[in-house]
Order: sequence, then structure tokens, then C-alpha cells
Amino acid sequence: MTPCVPPFWTKMSSLMWCSLFVTLITSRTVSANESSTLDMKVTSCNITGVWRNELGSTLRVKAEGSEVRGVYQTAVESTRGAAGLHRTARIIGIVGNGTQPAVSFSVLWKKGSCSAWLGQCFILRDGEQVLKTFWMLRSVADNLADDWGSTRLGDDLFFKT
Repeated sequence: MTPCVPPFWTKMSSLMWCSLFVTLITSRTVSANESSTLDMKVTSCNITGVWRNELGSTLRVKAEGSEVRGVYQTAVESTRGAAGLHRTARIIGIVGNGTQPAVSFSVLWKKGSCSAWLGQCFILRDGEQVLKTFWMLRSVADNLADDWGSTRLGDDLFFKT
């Protein structure tokens, strides 16, 4: 018996795995010497605070238990005005437990597109905290024929400010 998988999901699955592979081999890596050690100044990654990524976008979040809420201000847009006048949107997400927790958050942009980030908070040797994330942006397509270019994937590295 062969599973019935719609062509869209087959295409998306291939695109996601290809993007993940490219992201993994081209992104900045953290060496084993930079990872957590017992002599760290910071003992636990704290998601609450202000974070800035390599493109200048700002993430302001507060974690309460496993819930994450805040505001994301993007420095980039897929099309002019897509993120709204001030390029800001409220975020909602979740964060795991542990000293270097996994985190996920999403935004809904002014013109209807949405973005989601999934990643982990790491503590580097010097105590600096970073969020290494993989993102997906879904723009609204006018019709099914225009759907082919509506999903973008990438990665971000956020530094706590």
C-alpha cells in the first residue's frame, strides 16, 4: 500500500529538507569549545529580554512559564508595506525547560502574511546568550497558481542586547 501524499506537500517537504540542509552547511556554527561549560557566568538561557538578529530586526519578549509574548520589529520586508507602517507585529510562542531551551514563536503581519521561528537558546563560553532559529515566511497568494513562491525559509541568529 502506498501512501497518498498531495503534490503540494511532497514539494514543500522537499523544499524544507533542501533549505534545512543548505542552512546547516552555510550557517555560522558554534564550536564545542563555545558550548556550555561549568565555568559559565550565566547558568541558564533567559528568553525574556531584547534580542537583535544579524539583519537588525528586534525581538522583545517576555516568557512566563512556557508561554512567550512580545513584539517583533522587522528590518526587512518581502514587499513594501507587507509588515505594516512600523514593521512591527505581536508575537506569541512557547519555550521549553532547561538551561538551553528550545523556543518557537509566530507573528501575523499587517497584510496577512505570517512568520514562524523555531530554534534554541544557547549560552556561549563567555556567557553571551544567542537564539539560533530556523524561520518560515508564508505570504498570501492570490490564487493556487501563484502559490509556488509564497513560502520562504531561512535562519536567524539573535543576540541578546
